[in-house]
Amino acid sequence: MTISKYKFLSKQLKGNYKYLFTAVIFILIGSFFSFLGPKLIGVAVDSIIGTAPFDLPVFVTEYINSLGGREYFLRNIWIVILVFVGIKITEAVCEFLRLYASNHLGENLGYNMRQTLFERLQSATFAYHKSIYTGDIIQRCSTDIDTVRMFVLEMTDIIRVVSKIAIAYWFMAGISVPLALVSFTTVPLVSAFSIFFGGKIRQRFLAADEAEGELQSRVQENLSAPRVVRAFGKQKQERDLFEAGNNLFSDMWLKMGDVMAWFWAIGDLLPVLQVILVLSSGTYFAVQGLITPGQIISFMVYNNMLAWPIRSLGRIIGNMAKATVALGRITEVYNADQEDYESGSKFDIKGDIEFKNVSFSFGRQKIFENLSFTVPAGQTVAILGASGSGKSTILALLARFYDVDSGEITIDGVNVKDINLHTLRQNVGIVMQEPFLFGKTIKENISITDSHPDMDRIVRSTEIAQVHRSITNFEKGYDTIVGEKGVTLSGGQKQRVAIARTLYSGARILCFDDSLSAVDSLTDANIRKELHKRVEGITTIIISQRVNTLMEADKILVLDRGTIVQQGTHAQLADQPGIYREIVKIQSDIIEQTRQEAKG
Repeated sequence: MTISKYKFLSKQLKGNYKYLFTAVIFILIGSFFSFLGPKLIGVAVDSIIGTAPFDLPVFVTEYINSLGGREYFLRNIWIVILVFVGIKITEAVCEFLRLYASNHLGENLGYNMRQTLFERLQSATFAYHKSIYTGDIIQRCSTDIDTVRMFVLEMTDIIRVVSKIAIAYWFMAGISVPLALVSFTTVPLVSAFSIFFGGKIRQRFLAADEAEGELQSRVQENLSAPRVVRAFGKQKQERDLFEAGNNLFSDMWLKMGDVMAWFWAIGDLLPVLQVILVLSSGTYFAVQGLITPGQIISFMVYNNMLAWPIRSLGRIIGNMAKATVALGRITEVYNADQEDYESGSKFDIKGDIEFKNVSFSFGRQKIFENLSFTVPAGQTVAILGASGSGKSTILALLARFYDVDSGEITIDGVNVKDINLHTLRQNVGIVMQEPFLFGKTIKENISITDSHPDMDRIVRSTEIAQVHRSITNFEKGYDTIVGEKGVTLSGGQKQRVAIARTLYSGARILCFDDSLSAVDSLTDANIRKELHKRVEGITTIIISQRVNTLMEADKILVLDRGTIVQQGTHAQLADQPGIYREIVKIQSDIIEQTRQEAKG
């Protein structure tokens, strides 16, 4: 179920509203006290230094008169200074508490969003991960989260700005209603201006944000395959592609900068015009005797204090436009289709597999139509076929990385859709052609599914995978750090460590997706021999182009464009006209030619 971006934000704020309410309370108290200072200055000028009546609430005036009135404060002017200092201290304390609460609110929100998105990505469907660039996801989970987090910190500023404007005009109206109306004329103008530019900023920021995501994806992809880039001499091509993306990114931010330049320039001009307008009108009212010198001093201080809140109103609306875009991109990640790891049956899988009239498509491309075959528990089935014939897709459907369009896949007679995903994937161990290793030790990579690794079991797994001797030759043995993506290991070593990892997991169905391609034929044969000898009762599916790897399987399936065109044992298929016999002949000829060349 998808949720709106605002509901998502509300969920992330859960448990942190206490900080929001605390910030709001101290904003209101602090804003009120910030306007008491100018009021005190005006009263001191008019009613203590001057002789005008005290322009204060009745209960305050009565208390002042009980102390001795104007004469008392003239003799004890330090009291006025002390009250002023007390007001400023109270204002500072309120500001500290506001910032304290706001910072906790912002940091907790950032933590919650990062944690939530990471957890959602862990259970997002394989199809979603295939549809989005890694760099774009990273950008959404870092830069965009920071944009939203910083704006939420500013949410308290919205209340602060509005409260200061409201309190200021309350005090200003108490001095002079006409002059307050003159001052207020610019507020609607600034608001309309900010809303107009907010829409422009939102459009430009979305384009710039997407360009940044594409640029990060380009960098991430380049850094993920440095050997490929150098091996094929693609450095210049990669530089050109990066330059094109960098130019687009810069252009988007230059356009964003143009809008922001107009926004800040005009936004800075409007408060200045307001000050000029209020000063001119205030001078006129003072000449006409409608306002006292102390009142005009207080009024101008209030008006100057309004400059920052009114100016901030524009800034907040501009940042709100950015945050709205960022929040939308974050929510898209949250709303990604999720896999269900809770429902489904849990049972001890034996490994009896059946594909019944399975049809499957990638978009408009049909991969399988009515594909059917069986793999009895404990047997080994090998699959041969050209690239794009659907070999790897069979394994992806078996592990439910994708769901079939029609038909069904069963394990031990149970539809894989009805099996708990944890149970299914714990028992369907797939070794990829290009295995991924974490930047940890060899021991940690092999026992990745176990919080309490069993060293004897690790060694047994590596002995079957024919990599134990290589590991013990390393200076630190099983504690050797493999580096990012296993960069310190050779291709064959990485594949064998990946095989050991799958064996350690205890999966009842082992799938080798051309994962022996990086090892020599002798090692390949030894791995298969050890598997057959030590791992009894395990159902095995082997995808390979090597006839030597396939020939010992209980059954061989030959795929061509998503259809099984041949099936049987090695001996049966080698005697039949067809793709398999042709491949056997080609590989036999190559082996013989290599032998003749070696003799010559």
